[in-house]
Amino acid sequence: MRVSAVKTYLVNPGVAKNWLFVKVETDEGLIGWGEAYTQADRDRAIEVHVAQLARYLVGNSPFDVRHFTFSAYTDFATKRGSMDLFAAISALEQALWDIAGKAAGQP
Repeated sequence: MRVSAVKTYLVNPGVAKNWLFVKVETDEGLIGWGEAYTQADRDRAIEVHVAQLARYLVGNSPFDVRHFTFSAYTDFATKRGSMDLFAAISALEQALWDIAGKAAGQP
């Protein structure tokens, strides 16, 4: 199983700040969801970070969560450490764990 796509959904709930959801798709049809913490003026920046981090996932196994986070922190985060980046990594990691749980038949 390989990650085939990473998509973001920026949702305006009508009050307060926007919500940013991340969808990770696999070539076997499993989908994982994650959510990124946002601030009113930083939601688009977090969305861009997710898009840039997708290169560490697409084509790779969704079960290599540790490898993804290691790569994201050592290759990417050391150059751009910020709350925005860590929110993006967190959302992607949530989505990977969601896929792992679904693949194992767990909630």
